[in-house]
Amino acid sequence: MPPARRRRPRRRPDARLALRKRLTEIQAQIAKLTRERAAVKRDEFLEVTKSLHQVEKNAADLATQFTRIAQIQADVDAIKRALVKAKLLE
Repeated sequence: MPPARRRRPRRRPDARLALRKRLTEIQAQIAKLTRERAAVKRDEFLEVTKSLHQVEKNAADLATQFTRIAQIQADVDAIKRALVKAKLLE
């Protein structure tokens, strides 16, 4: 005799209805977002991309300046250590 097959529990009808209702709501939201999509003009898009490129350039410039300041600080610390070692600075 073959082993008994396990039956999958049946979904309650109200669960199916709730799922169907939720799917309908999601589809309505997607349709609404598709209709209300913001139209962007080409010049506005170009202005935003230009601004983003400028921000990237500024970030790179700041990174370079930070590196230079760190190097200057290392040089100042080396000079200070040398002066302390020579007992010219306490």
